[in-house]
Formats: sequence, structure tokens, C-alpha cells
Amino acid sequence: MKKRGEGLESFLNLVLRNPAAAVCAALLFAATAAAVVLAAPGVDFGGVRDFVRTGAVRLEETYNRRRLLRQAKRYAKAARLKMTLLEKAELYFIERSNIRKYLPFFNFYSLVFSAAALFGLSFMPVYRTVYSIPAAVLACALISSAPFLALEIWARVNAENVRRKLADFVSVLNRWCAVKEDVVYAFEKSLASGIGEPLRTYARDFVVQVKRGLDVQEAFEILAMKVDSAQFKDFVLNISENMKHRGDLRKLLSKLEDEYYKLEEEYSRRKISTYKDRIMMYGAMFGVLAVGFLLLKSNQRVMDFYLGAPEGKLLMALFSLIFFSGFLISLRINKFKY
Repeated sequence: MKKRGEGLESFLNLVLRNPAAAVCAALLFAATAAAVVLAAPGVDFGGVRDFVRTGAVRLEETYNRRRLLRQAKRYAKAARLKMTLLEKAELYFIERSNIRKYLPFFNFYSLVFSAAALFGLSFMPVYRTVYSIPAAVLACALISSAPFLALEIWARVNAENVRRKLADFVSVLNRWCAVKEDVVYAFEKSLASGIGEPLRTYARDFVVQVKRGLDVQEAFEILAMKVDSAQFKDFVLNISENMKHRGDLRKLLSKLEDEYYKLEEEYSRRKISTYKDRIMMYGAMFGVLAVGFLLLKSNQRVMDFYLGAPEGKLLMALFSLIFFSGFLISLRINKFKY
């Protein structure tokens, strides 16, 4: 049984390293499945389904382990030096949104491809509407930014969820530290305590990275990068410094638990929220585009001026540029730390 598991592990490693082997394996599997269905229509495929599901889970686990190790090397180095643009984009859109919980193989290149596909699919319909290449390019650029905006809002939702659950999470860690005063042990045991997403994914990644040999302090630095929340960064910093200087972990967790419960009560009383405001802002901006399109199509004189006259085309390109500049400026309104 052990040799069989090792053989499956070797096969999965080969598939992950070699894209050609992955394609061949997929074609071979599809041909085998088709042959079985045609040759034995009365066979119960429950065992085959379970085998496929097990293989898919093993493949995802192997991919996640390697991804976490690459992530540790990338972000641990970036924490000491300066993050590149690609590393910032990967962290900001992929890690903070926790989209890999639902799409395990999704990465920044997939995000760019989806944006490019939206741009290409929308260009000709928009151009046939406005008959202006600069205006069409700017409008399609706004449309293609939809995946980035969705992941940004998702990241803000995750930050809000982490903030709301932080007091409960600290309480769970405190209880497990009463059993064994070890942060890594407490993080591992908390995975089965119903802490919810995205905290469960972040805690699991932290445990995997430490067990794979990453220094605990570097793992804490990576963990702090994944959530854009001042409270969570404060929590990680306190735990990290406590481990570094061998402080009283139980006492620290008890004080943090009381503090975060009080903060959550204050947030609930004041009803502070930012991601809903961003959703409303983006909705209003795209609503302006819709209203402008309706006005352009409902008035023949306006349409003839903006789509036919050279002055009108110039004004449309100028207005599109101003609107697009305002959209880019709005993307920078994310530095408010509450």
C-alpha cells in the first residue's frame, strides 16, 4: 500500500514538473474513461469517482505545498529588501483575496489573461458604439479592470472578516496554549475549531511553512502581509515579539483577547466599514458610463456631434481620458487605516 502511494506521488510530481506530461496524462485518462464507458455501460463507477477525487485532492495538496515554499522564498526575501511590482500584485490581488481557496491554480498570470480577454471581447462592440479608438481603448480598459476590482473588494471583505473573527481566534489560541504553550501547536489545532475563512487558510499556510522548515519569524512576516488589517498586523507583531523574547504567551493572549473584544464592540457601535463604500463608489463610476451611453444614444444631435464632428471626437477622447484618470486616482484611495 505504501509503494502504491509513493507511485502516485511520483506521478503527481512528474505531472507538476512537465506540462507535456500533464497534457498526455489528461488525454490518456480521457481516452481510458471513454473506453470504459463504451465497453461497460452497466459498471458502477463509484470507485472510479472516488479514485479521481482522491487524485485531485492529492494533486491540489502537492501544488499547495510547493506554492507555499515558493511563496516563503519570495516574500521572506521581499520583507527584508523591497518587493517587486509582480510580488506586490501577487500579494495584493491573489493572497489577500484568498481566491485560491476556490480556484487552487489561479495566479496573477490568470488574472492578467482574464483582463486581456475582457478587453479583446469588448473592444469591437464599444468601438462600433463610439467610433473613436482612444475612447474605445479607455472604455475597454475600464471594463477589463473588473477582475482586479472584484479581487480588491474581496480582499477588503476578507480583511473585515478577519477583524471580526480576530477576538474569537485569539480566544481559541489561548485555550490551546493552556494545553501546550506553543504558538505553532495552537495554530495547528485551531484549524479544526471552526475559525472560518479566510483565517483558516492563512493559519494552515503558516503551519505548513513552519513545518517545511521556514523560520517562525519569517512565517509571521508573511502571515502579516496577507491581511490588510491594522489589528491583525498588531496581533502578529505581538505574538512574534513574544516568541522572540520568550515572554508569557498565555498572559499576552488573554490581554489581546480582552482588547479585541472591546474594539469589536466599538466597531459594532459605530458601524465602521470601508469595503461597502468602495463598492458604492465603483458602482457610481460605472453608472456614469451607463448614463453617458444612454444620453449618447437617445439624442441624435448629441450623437452626431460626438461621433461625427472632429471637435466632438476630440472632446469625447478628452472626457474619456479625464474619467479614466479619475478612476486610477480612486484606486489609490486605499490607505485609510482604521
